[in-house]
Amino acid sequence: MFSTTTEATISSSTPLATTTPTSTVNTSETPSTTFDCNDVYPSRKNGQSWKVNNCTTATCTNGKITETHTVCPTSHQSICSNGRNVSKVYDANGCCFHYECECVCSVWGGSHYLTFDGTSYSFMENCSYYLIKEIIAKYNLTMIVNNRYCDPSTDTFCPKGLIITYQSYNVVLTQLKTSGTETNVVYINQKRIYPAYSNSELQLTSTDMVITLEIKAINTKVVYRGSSFSIDLPYSLFEGNTEGQCGTCDNSQANECRSPNGQVENCSTSAGQWKVPGSSCVTPTSPPITTQPPTTTSEPSHLTTEQVCKSDVCNLLTSSVFAQCNSVISPAPFMKACLADNCKSSNATCSSLEAYATECSNAGVCVDWRNATNGLCELKCPSNKVYMACGPSIEPTCSNRYNKQFQTYSKPSTKEGCFCPNGTTLFNTVHDTCVTSCDCIGPDGKPRVPGDTWTSDCNNCRCDQDSMSIECQPVQCPSVHSPNCSEPGQQLVNKTDTCCTTQSCECNVSLCSAPITCSVGFQLKITNSTCCQSYECVPKGVCVYNMTEYMPGAKIQIPETPSEAPLEVPSVAGQPSGTTALSLEQESAETTVKPISVGSSTPGPCQECYCGPNMNPVTKLNVITCKPVVCNKSCSEGYEYQTVAGKCCGTCVQKSCIFTTPGNLTVHIIEVNNTYVSPADKCMQYTCEKVNGQVTTKKIKTTCPPFNPLDCVPGTESTDTNGCCKTCKLQSVCEVQSEQTVIEVNSCKSLQPVNITFCAGHCGSSSKYSAAANTMIRQCECCQEASTSLKQVELSCSDGSKVQHSYTQVQTCRCSKTECATGTTSKPQQRRRR
Repeated sequence: MFSTTTEATISSSTPLATTTPTSTVNTSETPSTTFDCNDVYPSRKNGQSWKVNNCTTATCTNGKITETHTVCPTSHQSICSNGRNVSKVYDANGCCFHYECECVCSVWGGSHYLTFDGTSYSFMENCSYYLIKEIIAKYNLTMIVNNRYCDPSTDTFCPKGLIITYQSYNVVLTQLKTSGTETNVVYINQKRIYPAYSNSELQLTSTDMVITLEIKAINTKVVYRGSSFSIDLPYSLFEGNTEGQCGTCDNSQANECRSPNGQVENCSTSAGQWKVPGSSCVTPTSPPITTQPPTTTSEPSHLTTEQVCKSDVCNLLTSSVFAQCNSVISPAPFMKACLADNCKSSNATCSSLEAYATECSNAGVCVDWRNATNGLCELKCPSNKVYMACGPSIEPTCSNRYNKQFQTYSKPSTKEGCFCPNGTTLFNTVHDTCVTSCDCIGPDGKPRVPGDTWTSDCNNCRCDQDSMSIECQPVQCPSVHSPNCSEPGQQLVNKTDTCCTTQSCECNVSLCSAPITCSVGFQLKITNSTCCQSYECVPKGVCVYNMTEYMPGAKIQIPETPSEAPLEVPSVAGQPSGTTALSLEQESAETTVKPISVGSSTPGPCQECYCGPNMNPVTKLNVITCKPVVCNKSCSEGYEYQTVAGKCCGTCVQKSCIFTTPGNLTVHIIEVNNTYVSPADKCMQYTCEKVNGQVTTKKIKTTCPPFNPLDCVPGTESTDTNGCCKTCKLQSVCEVQSEQTVIEVNSCKSLQPVNITFCAGHCGSSSKYSAAANTMIRQCECCQEASTSLKQVELSCSDGSKVQHSYTQVQTCRCSKTECATGTTSKPQQRRRR
């Protein structure tokens, strides 16, 4: 089948057309006659045009074909602020091109940054930061550097991690430490993959030192090698639309170091503001690295640093070793970082050369530089591999499908790494093993060399040296002998160990007897056997009463509810007071209460029982011995014996008040409702009362009014009926007395207390019945001043002023007659005649 499209490709072996931009007209032909172009396939009509390729258009004119080339606009080369050479970028049809500056961001040595537009600075803090963010989301691309991407298996190894988010993919480039060796690893959406790898959006290639990630749809490339990484974005897609620690891809250093709020700042300052929200940060234990402000050119800083610190290793960057790369990529930022590390005696000096060599390799210039460092930057490979500075970016493996898929379609490039030596082949990217033959593969997917033997699926296999193929024979098993499984809990079990069946005795606890529960007074004895435990209840050597265990010698707790009257101490003449009821019964038949015999093993109420030392041979429990309870009814004076319901013995209950006088410590007993007055203190009386069934001694103390015989009219002294208080008829006394007091008037007061005099005392007054007047006759006298004088005192006020105050001073006092207050008996009394 042939296409019927109007486009055609002209064969180069037979030129059928000219390349003049204008068509040729045959003037000898009649204008009315036209010819088609039948010499091409498919044939073309007169006047028909078609594309020969993206840059050439063919036209059929009267049987002749003319070709016209596409006219491209003039493209001017720009000067790149990052010092890199401009690159040609062709349009979609691949015909015309324009010049663009490369947007490459590099990070190396743990703290050195080189932005898209060539600004270098230092920054080191242990957190996650945005390297690249789109200002306006177009491609959903974000790149984050995690300065402590710790190995999940240990928190002591925390290399830098580079996290790339694109569309629905989350790619993590980091390192793991296996058997003490640091290995580059890749995770895509939390799943580890082993490059080379590709899907509809991503392509990953790697050596053991370098991982390269390409996102073809947006022409983006990321190169990661643990100690350094670089990010290459197309200028045409990301011009002016990036922010973060890598700066803005717009070929201008003026706005390179912006903070998230858009303010242009010192690069080392703004870098710390691009922290990823929610990320866990670790405070550095060492002082922060002193950073320098960004400069538009790196050469002056390089010269200043070089004058202070010189290094032969750093000088290799501008020597003939890197001469071929110096014309493509400026070594100045890497030289500046190398000398700075050398000044600090850092072990990261080689990282600057390593990062620069990686940038050279990305630009297509491979440099074999490690041998020129006199072993300082030497890289040692595993014993089964050899070092190559310019090895293949995709190392061939034993898988032809893998080789065809990744080597055929990848661009030819070189990468540094450790590779399989000549004569060997990498088995695959998962099992990093170099093999001399790819023919034998074991069931575990690992390579097998000729002569290897192994067991698989109950077959003894080997890699045959002659046929280079796997030969297998069934495993020969020995004969089986059945063991004797007769012990309790044992059962015969067939077990397949690898390929052969064996028989053994194994324990099955479900065949064992269940543990038993022992009665009170017995304990469980467990005996271990091969599989099971045997159980036996053995006596503890105790007594048991009412489901309670008692040790030998312990008193048994017997309920006190008596089923019969307890024994009392009988008043038998001639018997000592301490004789028990049991001994009395044995000696006298006159005792009316029948006791329980000693040695009874059946405890009952009103008995005292103890656990004995002997064991009952039938019950295997110790025997309980009991004796009757003997009650003591003798009570002290003031108490009487009373029985208690539900108790074997009664108690002595207090019936009278008992107290001891404080003076002579004499004990007195007072019957209820009686009173006792002490001869030594007739003002104190003791009364016995019964309150809520309890007898209580109540003390009543009589307080007498003050009594002074000198104030009495002689011969008028008397005593009350109790003989406690004395009284008399007082004689008149009225005299001047004084006291010290501070005078205070309206917030003003005297500075010192003033001696105030006054009258005090008692004067003669009487109230008696007058038969003549038939009423009470009262005579009242009052102790009051007889003469006074005025005194002056100075008062100090709260506002600071001072005033004079006059007060009355009593000179003499006397008893003066006064009217008596009207009383209730002032009316005349009614007289009755008889």
